[in-house]
Amino acid sequence: MTINHRNYVKALFGFDAVVQRTSDNEWMNPSPCVDWSALDVLAHNIGMCRMITGFVNGEGASVSDHPKIKNPKQEWLIARDEVLEALDRKEILQTRADTPWGNLTIEKFLGVVVVDPLTHTFDLARAVGQEIRIDDALAAISYERLKAAGDSIRGEKFGSEIQTDENDSIVHKFIAVTGRKP
Repeated sequence: MTINHRNYVKALFGFDAVVQRTSDNEWMNPSPCVDWSALDVLAHNIGMCRMITGFVNGEGASVSDHPKIKNPKQEWLIARDEVLEALDRKEILQTRADTPWGNLTIEKFLGVVVVDPLTHTFDLARAVGQEIRIDDALAAISYERLKAAGDSIRGEKFGSEIQTDENDSIVHKFIAVTGRKP
């Protein structure tokens, strides 16, 4: 397992922990993602898992699907398990795929998208009133990647960076660089 693979799996399980603690009556709560409910955040992450599984299986994609969800936890478990199983072959990580960020190895793509489940762990936890639990090391890696990307990440779901103090935690800084209020 490479560091990018390990980080992605760790971020995915962080998101999973929030999903598992979300009750059925909380899915329609608004999230920090503009115009997205907690269920929309989940649907996006299911779509990302399906996209990565598709890449492993030789299917290209320009963006992740945003599927309609009827059984949130059940559909999440299926998507999570499928992507973990698809990635559980050492040789697959060096396979190249046409991703939204160009033709990359699966391993490199995981290094790019690790910020996605990490960011949405915050979004879902905030939407449903859970404590924000994000790994400091993953937050540091993601913060540096997003800072390096600069304004290229700004858009529909990443607003302007929120100012932070140098003494703020790395998790606080990571959340702020995504344009969300920590």
